[in-house]
Amino acid sequence: MNMDYTWFYVEANIVSIIIFLMMLLREMGTVGRQSKQVILINIFFAHIMYFLNDICWALILGKYLPSIPFLVAFVNVMNALILSAITGFWFVYVELSQGEKYITRFKIRLCVLSPAMLSTLIIIFMFVFFPKTMVNGSELSLAYFLLFLSMPVFYIIISTIRSLIRAYKKENYAVRSTYIASAIYPATLAVIGVIQTLWLRIPMFCFGCAVMMLYVYITSLNDQVSLDELTKLNNRTQLKKYIASDSSKQSSDKPSRFVLMIDLNKFKQINDQYGHVEGDFALRRTADALRMACSGNTLKTFIARYGGDEFIIIAKTDSKEQIESLCSDIKETLIRLNNESGAEYELTASIGYACYSGDIQGFQTALSKADEALYSEKVSLKR
Repeated sequence: MNMDYTWFYVEANIVSIIIFLMMLLREMGTVGRQSKQVILINIFFAHIMYFLNDICWALILGKYLPSIPFLVAFVNVMNALILSAITGFWFVYVELSQGEKYITRFKIRLCVLSPAMLSTLIIIFMFVFFPKTMVNGSELSLAYFLLFLSMPVFYIIISTIRSLIRAYKKENYAVRSTYIASAIYPATLAVIGVIQTLWLRIPMFCFGCAVMMLYVYITSLNDQVSLDELTKLNNRTQLKKYIASDSSKQSSDKPSRFVLMIDLNKFKQINDQYGHVEGDFALRRTADALRMACSGNTLKTFIARYGGDEFIIIAKTDSKEQIESLCSDIKETLIRLNNESGAEYELTASIGYACYSGDIQGFQTALSKADEALYSEKVSLKR
Protein backbone atom coordinates (compact mmCIF):
# COMPACT_ATOMS: atom_id res chain seq x y z
CA MET A 1 0.00 0.00 0.00
CA ASN A 2 1.74 3.20 -1.15
CA MET A 3 1.65 6.57 0.59
CA ASP A 4 -1.30 7.99 -1.37
CA TYR A 5 -3.48 4.95 -0.75
CA THR A 6 -2.46 4.75 2.88
CA TRP A 7 -3.56 8.27 3.73
CA PHE A 8 -6.72 8.02 1.62
CA TYR A 9 -7.54 4.84 3.53
CA VAL A 10 -6.86 6.56 6.87
CA GLU A 11 -8.99 9.59 5.93
CA ALA A 12 -11.89 7.33 4.86
CA ASN A 13 -11.84 5.59 8.23
CA ILE A 14 -11.69 8.91 10.07
CA VAL A 15 -14.78 10.17 8.21
CA SER A 16 -16.61 6.95 9.13
CA ILE A 17 -15.54 7.32 12.76
CA ILE A 18 -17.02 10.82 12.84
CA ILE A 19 -20.35 9.56 11.42
CA PHE A 20 -20.59 6.74 13.96
CA LEU A 21 -19.48 9.05 16.76
CA MET A 22 -22.37 11.41 15.96
CA MET A 23 -24.88 8.53 16.15
CA LEU A 24 -23.21 7.22 19.32
CA LEU A 25 -23.42 10.58 21.10
CA ARG A 26 -27.06 11.00 20.12
CA GLU A 27 -28.00 7.59 21.52
CA MET A 28 -25.98 8.14 24.69
CA GLY A 29 -27.85 11.41 25.24
CA THR A 30 -31.27 9.73 25.33
CA VAL A 31 -33.02 9.30 28.68
CA GLY A 32 -34.40 5.93 29.86
CA ARG A 33 -32.56 3.79 27.31
CA GLN A 34 -34.02 0.35 26.54
CA SER A 35 -31.93 -2.82 26.24
CA LYS A 36 -31.88 -2.60 22.45
CA GLN A 37 -30.54 0.97 22.64
CA VAL A 38 -27.72 -0.19 24.93
CA ILE A 39 -26.86 -2.89 22.38
CA LEU A 40 -26.99 -0.29 19.58
CA ILE A 41 -24.55 1.90 21.52
CA ASN A 42 -22.23 -1.12 21.79
CA ILE A 43 -22.53 -1.62 18.01
CA PHE A 44 -21.62 2.00 17.31
CA PHE A 45 -18.67 1.83 19.71
CA ALA A 46 -17.45 -1.45 18.19
CA HIS A 47 -17.53 0.07 14.70
CA ILE A 48 -15.43 3.01 15.89
CA MET A 49 -12.92 0.64 17.48
CA TYR A 50 -12.77 -1.41 14.26
CA PHE A 51 -12.05 1.67 12.16
CA LEU A 52 -9.31 2.80 14.57
CA ASN A 53 -7.79 -0.66 14.43
CA ASP A 54 -8.08 -0.67 10.64
CA ILE A 55 -6.13 2.61 10.55
CA CYS A 56 -3.32 0.89 12.43
CA TRP A 57 -3.32 -1.96 9.90
CA ALA A 58 -3.21 0.52 7.00
CA LEU A 59 -0.23 2.25 8.60
CA ILE A 60 1.53 -1.12 8.97
CA LEU A 61 0.89 -1.97 5.31
CA GLY A 62 2.06 1.50 4.32
CA LYS A 63 5.23 0.96 6.39
CA TYR A 64 4.46 3.89 8.69
CA LEU A 65 4.37 1.44 11.59
CA PRO A 66 6.81 -1.48 11.97
CA SER A 67 5.48 -4.87 10.87
CA ILE A 68 6.80 -6.68 13.92
CA PRO A 69 5.07 -10.05 14.64
CA PHE A 70 3.46 -8.94 17.89
CA LEU A 71 1.91 -5.77 16.41
CA VAL A 72 0.69 -7.59 13.28
CA ALA A 73 -0.85 -10.36 15.40
CA PHE A 74 -2.42 -7.91 17.87
CA VAL A 75 -4.05 -5.75 15.16
CA ASN A 76 -5.49 -8.72 13.28
CA VAL A 77 -6.71 -10.49 16.41
CA MET A 78 -8.45 -7.25 17.39
CA ASN A 79 -10.00 -7.01 13.91
CA ALA A 80 -11.41 -10.51 14.28
CA LEU A 81 -12.64 -9.85 17.83
CA ILE A 82 -14.34 -6.56 16.96
CA LEU A 83 -15.95 -7.80 13.74
CA SER A 84 -17.36 -10.83 15.56
CA ALA A 85 -18.64 -8.48 18.27
CA ILE A 86 -20.30 -6.20 15.69
CA THR A 87 -22.14 -9.02 13.94
CA GLY A 88 -22.99 -10.81 17.20
CA PHE A 89 -24.34 -7.64 18.79
CA TRP A 90 -26.24 -6.91 15.57
CA PHE A 91 -28.01 -10.27 15.80
CA VAL A 92 -28.98 -9.54 19.42
CA TYR A 93 -30.15 -6.02 18.48
CA VAL A 94 -32.31 -7.32 15.63
CA GLU A 95 -33.93 -9.94 17.85
CA LEU A 96 -34.63 -7.38 20.59
CA SER A 97 -35.95 -4.70 18.24
CA GLN A 98 -38.22 -7.22 16.52
CA GLY A 99 -39.83 -8.29 19.77
CA GLU A 100 -38.24 -11.68 20.46
CA LYS A 101 -38.62 -12.25 24.21
CA TYR A 102 -36.10 -15.10 24.53
CA ILE A 103 -33.19 -12.74 23.85
CA THR A 104 -34.02 -10.54 26.85
CA ARG A 105 -32.43 -13.13 29.17
CA PHE A 106 -28.73 -12.51 29.87
CA LYS A 107 -27.82 -16.23 29.79
CA ILE A 108 -29.40 -16.59 26.35
CA ARG A 109 -27.49 -13.58 25.04
CA LEU A 110 -24.29 -15.10 26.39
CA CYS A 111 -25.04 -18.35 24.56
CA VAL A 112 -25.81 -16.43 21.36
CA LEU A 113 -22.50 -14.57 21.54
CA SER A 114 -20.44 -17.63 22.56
CA PRO A 115 -19.60 -18.68 18.93
CA ALA A 116 -18.01 -15.23 18.38
CA MET A 117 -15.97 -15.63 21.56
CA LEU A 118 -14.88 -19.15 20.58
CA SER A 119 -13.83 -18.00 17.11
CA THR A 120 -11.67 -15.23 18.60
CA LEU A 121 -10.03 -17.66 21.06
CA ILE A 122 -9.15 -19.99 18.17
CA ILE A 123 -7.55 -17.10 16.25
CA ILE A 124 -5.54 -16.09 19.33
CA PHE A 125 -4.45 -19.72 19.80
CA MET A 126 -3.35 -19.95 16.16
CA PHE A 127 -1.37 -16.70 16.32
CA VAL A 128 0.39 -17.79 19.53
CA PHE A 129 1.23 -21.41 18.65
CA PHE A 130 1.08 -21.51 14.82
CA PRO A 131 1.82 -17.94 13.70
CA LYS A 132 3.15 -18.94 10.28
CA THR A 133 -0.19 -20.48 9.33
CA MET A 134 -1.85 -17.09 9.96
CA VAL A 135 0.58 -14.48 8.64
CA ASN A 136 3.81 -14.18 6.70
CA GLY A 137 5.35 -10.80 7.46
CA SER A 138 2.41 -8.48 6.73
CA GLU A 139 0.70 -10.93 4.36
CA LEU A 140 -2.33 -12.66 5.89
CA SER A 141 -3.02 -16.28 5.01
CA LEU A 142 -6.16 -17.93 3.69
CA ALA A 143 -6.53 -19.74 7.02
CA TYR A 144 -6.73 -16.40 8.82
CA PHE A 145 -9.42 -15.06 6.49
CA LEU A 146 -11.46 -18.25 6.84
CA LEU A 147 -11.37 -17.98 10.63
CA PHE A 148 -11.79 -14.20 10.50
CA LEU A 149 -14.96 -14.34 8.39
CA SER A 150 -16.59 -17.58 9.58
CA MET A 151 -18.49 -16.31 12.63
CA PRO A 152 -19.41 -12.89 11.20
CA VAL A 153 -20.85 -14.57 8.09
CA PHE A 154 -22.76 -17.01 10.30
CA TYR A 155 -24.39 -14.17 12.28
CA ILE A 156 -25.05 -12.21 9.08
CA ILE A 157 -26.83 -15.09 7.36
CA ILE A 158 -29.01 -15.89 10.37
CA SER A 159 -30.00 -12.28 11.13
CA THR A 160 -30.70 -11.53 7.44
CA ILE A 161 -32.91 -14.58 6.96
CA ARG A 162 -34.86 -14.01 10.18
CA SER A 163 -35.42 -10.32 9.39
CA LEU A 164 -36.67 -11.07 5.87
CA ILE A 165 -39.03 -13.78 7.10
CA ARG A 166 -40.54 -11.37 9.64
CA ALA A 167 -40.66 -8.51 7.11
CA TYR A 168 -43.00 -10.43 4.84
CA LYS A 169 -45.35 -11.66 7.52
CA LYS A 170 -48.66 -9.93 6.98
CA GLU A 171 -48.99 -8.74 10.57
CA ASN A 172 -45.63 -6.91 10.36
CA TYR A 173 -46.40 -4.69 7.38
CA ALA A 174 -46.40 -1.56 9.57
CA VAL A 175 -42.72 -2.05 10.42
CA ARG A 176 -41.70 -3.80 7.19
CA SER A 177 -39.25 -1.07 6.19
CA THR A 178 -37.34 -1.45 9.45
CA TYR A 179 -37.18 -5.24 9.12
CA ILE A 180 -35.91 -4.96 5.54
CA ALA A 181 -33.30 -2.42 6.64
CA SER A 182 -32.22 -4.83 9.39
CA ALA A 183 -31.76 -7.51 6.71
CA ILE A 184 -29.98 -5.28 4.19
CA TYR A 185 -27.35 -3.97 6.61
CA PRO A 186 -25.63 -7.29 7.50
CA ALA A 187 -25.96 -8.58 3.92
CA THR A 188 -24.27 -5.45 2.61
CA LEU A 189 -21.66 -5.80 5.35
CA ALA A 190 -20.82 -9.27 4.03
CA VAL A 191 -20.52 -8.15 0.40
CA ILE A 192 -18.32 -5.14 1.10
CA GLY A 193 -16.28 -7.21 3.57
CA VAL A 194 -15.42 -9.67 0.79
CA ILE A 195 -14.55 -6.80 -1.58
CA GLN A 196 -12.36 -5.24 1.12
CA THR A 197 -10.58 -8.58 1.64
CA LEU A 198 -9.84 -8.94 -2.08
CA TRP A 199 -8.85 -5.32 -2.68
CA LEU A 200 -7.23 -3.99 0.48
CA ARG A 201 -6.52 -0.59 -1.05
CA ILE A 202 -10.20 0.27 -1.43
CA PRO A 203 -11.77 1.49 1.87
CA MET A 204 -15.12 -0.08 0.99
CA PHE A 205 -15.85 -1.50 4.41
CA CYS A 206 -15.78 1.75 6.40
CA PHE A 207 -17.76 3.70 3.78
CA GLY A 208 -20.25 0.85 3.34
CA CYS A 209 -20.78 0.51 7.09
CA ALA A 210 -21.30 4.25 7.50
CA VAL A 211 -23.78 4.60 4.62
CA MET A 212 -25.80 1.50 5.50
CA MET A 213 -25.90 2.25 9.23
CA LEU A 214 -27.16 5.76 8.45
CA TYR A 215 -29.89 4.16 6.34
CA VAL A 216 -30.85 1.80 9.18
CA TYR A 217 -30.73 4.59 11.75
CA ILE A 218 -32.86 7.00 9.72
CA THR A 219 -35.39 4.23 9.03
CA SER A 220 -35.54 3.48 12.74
CA LEU A 221 -36.07 7.17 13.60
CA ASN A 222 -38.82 7.38 10.98
CA ASP A 223 -40.60 4.42 12.58
CA GLN A 224 -40.34 6.11 15.97
CA VAL A 225 -42.25 9.06 14.47
CA SER A 226 -44.87 6.99 12.62
CA LEU A 227 -45.55 4.20 15.13
CA ASP A 228 -47.44 4.32 18.41
CA GLU A 229 -44.84 3.68 21.10
CA LEU A 230 -47.05 1.49 23.30
CA THR A 231 -48.76 -0.79 20.77
CA LYS A 232 -46.31 -0.57 17.83
CA LEU A 233 -49.27 0.06 15.55
CA ASN A 234 -49.42 3.00 13.15
CA ASN A 235 -50.18 6.23 14.97
CA ARG A 236 -52.69 8.94 14.08
CA THR A 237 -50.16 10.88 11.99
CA GLN A 238 -49.38 7.81 9.93
CA LEU A 239 -53.12 7.20 9.47
CA LYS A 240 -53.50 10.67 7.96
CA LYS A 241 -50.57 10.01 5.61
CA TYR A 242 -52.08 6.69 4.56
CA ILE A 243 -55.49 8.20 3.82
CA ALA A 244 -53.92 11.04 1.83
CA SER A 245 -51.69 8.65 -0.13
CA ASP A 246 -54.54 6.21 -0.77
CA SER A 247 -56.89 8.95 -2.00
CA SER A 248 -54.28 10.13 -4.54
CA LYS A 249 -54.25 6.72 -6.26
CA GLN A 250 -57.05 7.15 -8.76
CA SER A 251 -58.23 3.97 -10.45
CA SER A 252 -61.44 2.95 -12.18
CA ASP A 253 -61.37 -0.54 -10.65
CA LYS A 254 -60.49 0.73 -7.19
CA PRO A 255 -62.41 -1.32 -4.59
CA SER A 256 -64.43 0.30 -1.84
CA ARG A 257 -62.96 0.75 1.61
CA PHE A 258 -64.46 0.12 5.00
CA VAL A 259 -63.54 2.12 8.08
CA LEU A 260 -63.72 0.07 11.27
CA MET A 261 -63.63 1.91 14.58
CA ILE A 262 -62.83 -0.29 17.56
CA ASP A 263 -63.29 0.81 21.16
CA LEU A 264 -62.67 -1.23 24.31
CA ASN A 265 -65.60 -1.80 26.65
CA LYS A 266 -65.24 -0.62 30.27
CA PHE A 267 -61.60 0.30 29.73
CA LYS A 268 -61.79 3.08 32.33
CA GLN A 269 -62.82 0.53 34.94
CA ILE A 270 -59.74 -1.57 34.11
CA ASN A 271 -57.50 1.47 34.66
CA ASP A 272 -59.29 2.49 37.86
CA GLN A 273 -59.42 -0.97 39.42
CA TYR A 274 -56.17 -2.55 38.20
CA GLY A 275 -53.99 0.47 37.44
CA HIS A 276 -52.65 2.11 34.31
CA VAL A 277 -49.85 -0.45 33.90
CA GLU A 278 -52.45 -3.19 33.51
CA GLY A 279 -54.37 -0.85 31.21
CA ASP A 280 -51.27 -0.67 29.00
CA PHE A 281 -51.13 -4.47 28.91
CA ALA A 282 -54.77 -4.50 27.81
CA LEU A 283 -53.99 -2.06 24.98
CA ARG A 284 -51.04 -4.16 23.81
CA ARG A 285 -53.23 -7.26 23.93
CA THR A 286 -55.80 -5.47 21.82
CA ALA A 287 -53.15 -4.50 19.27
CA ASP A 288 -52.02 -8.14 19.08
CA ALA A 289 -55.63 -9.25 18.57
CA LEU A 290 -56.09 -6.76 15.73
CA ARG A 291 -52.91 -7.92 14.01
CA MET A 292 -53.82 -11.58 14.36
CA ALA A 293 -57.38 -11.12 13.15
CA CYS A 294 -56.29 -9.06 10.15
CA SER A 295 -53.51 -11.50 9.22
CA GLY A 296 -55.96 -14.39 9.32
CA ASN A 297 -57.82 -13.36 6.16
CA THR A 298 -57.16 -12.18 2.60
CA LEU A 299 -58.21 -8.57 3.17
CA LYS A 300 -55.69 -5.76 2.70
CA THR A 301 -55.86 -3.82 5.94
CA PHE A 302 -54.24 -0.83 7.62
CA ILE A 303 -54.34 -0.73 11.44
CA ALA A 304 -53.77 2.35 13.58
CA ARG A 305 -54.23 3.44 17.15
CA TYR A 306 -56.52 6.46 16.93
CA GLY A 307 -56.12 7.55 20.54
CA GLY A 308 -56.72 6.21 24.06
CA ASP A 309 -58.49 2.87 23.69
CA GLU A 310 -59.74 3.61 20.17
CA PHE A 311 -58.33 1.86 17.12
CA ILE A 312 -59.07 2.17 13.41
CA ILE A 313 -58.79 -0.36 10.61
CA ILE A 314 -59.04 0.49 6.91
CA ALA A 315 -60.01 -2.60 4.90
CA LYS A 316 -60.07 -2.71 1.08
CA THR A 317 -63.12 -4.71 0.05
CA ASP A 318 -66.60 -4.37 -1.43
CA SER A 319 -67.96 -7.17 0.73
CA LYS A 320 -69.92 -6.30 3.84
CA GLU A 321 -69.89 -9.99 4.76
CA GLN A 322 -66.09 -9.99 4.89
CA ILE A 323 -66.15 -6.98 7.20
CA GLU A 324 -68.67 -8.61 9.52
CA SER A 325 -66.50 -11.72 9.58
CA LEU A 326 -63.45 -9.57 10.42
CA CYS A 327 -65.35 -7.88 13.26
CA SER A 328 -66.29 -11.27 14.66
CA ASP A 329 -62.69 -12.51 14.40
CA ILE A 330 -61.41 -9.42 16.23
CA LYS A 331 -63.83 -9.87 19.13
CA GLU A 332 -63.16 -13.61 19.44
CA THR A 333 -59.37 -13.19 19.20
CA LEU A 334 -59.37 -10.45 21.83
CA ILE A 335 -61.35 -12.58 24.28
CA ARG A 336 -59.10 -15.59 23.63
CA LEU A 337 -55.85 -13.66 24.11
CA ASN A 338 -57.17 -12.07 27.28
CA ASN A 339 -58.18 -15.44 28.70
CA GLU A 340 -54.78 -16.92 27.79
CA SER A 341 -53.04 -14.03 29.59
CA GLY A 342 -54.77 -14.92 32.86
CA ALA A 343 -56.12 -11.39 33.32
CA GLU A 344 -58.62 -10.97 36.16
CA TYR A 345 -60.98 -8.87 34.06
CA GLU A 346 -62.96 -9.24 30.86
CA LEU A 347 -61.61 -7.50 27.78
CA THR A 348 -64.10 -6.98 25.00
CA ALA A 349 -64.54 -4.47 22.20
CA SER A 350 -67.34 -2.73 20.35
CA ILE A 351 -66.94 -2.12 16.63
CA GLY A 352 -68.65 0.22 14.22
CA TYR A 353 -67.97 0.34 10.49
CA ALA A 354 -68.94 2.27 7.38
CA CYS A 355 -68.06 2.17 3.68
CA TYR A 356 -66.37 4.87 1.58
CA SER A 357 -64.91 5.14 -1.93
CA GLY A 358 -61.31 6.01 -1.06
CA ASP A 359 -61.30 9.82 -1.07
CA ILE A 360 -60.44 11.98 1.95
CA GLN A 361 -63.87 13.60 2.24
CA GLY A 362 -65.53 10.20 2.01
CA PHE A 363 -63.25 8.93 4.77
CA GLN A 364 -64.32 11.71 7.14
CA THR A 365 -67.99 10.95 6.48
CA ALA A 366 -67.44 7.21 6.91
CA LEU A 367 -65.50 7.82 10.13
CA SER A 368 -68.46 9.72 11.59
CA LYS A 369 -70.85 6.94 10.56
CA ALA A 370 -68.57 4.27 12.01
CA ASP A 371 -68.40 6.23 15.26
CA GLU A 372 -72.22 6.40 15.39
CA ALA A 373 -72.47 2.65 14.76
CA LEU A 374 -69.89 2.06 17.49
CA TYR A 375 -71.87 4.16 19.96
CA SER A 376 -75.08 2.29 19.08
CA GLU A 377 -73.38 -1.05 19.81
CA LYS A 378 -72.10 0.22 23.15
CA VAL A 379 -75.59 1.43 24.11
CA SER A 380 -77.08 -1.94 23.18
CA LEU A 381 -74.55 -3.73 25.42
CA LYS A 382 -75.64 -1.67 28.43
CA ARG A 383 -79.28 -2.72 28.14
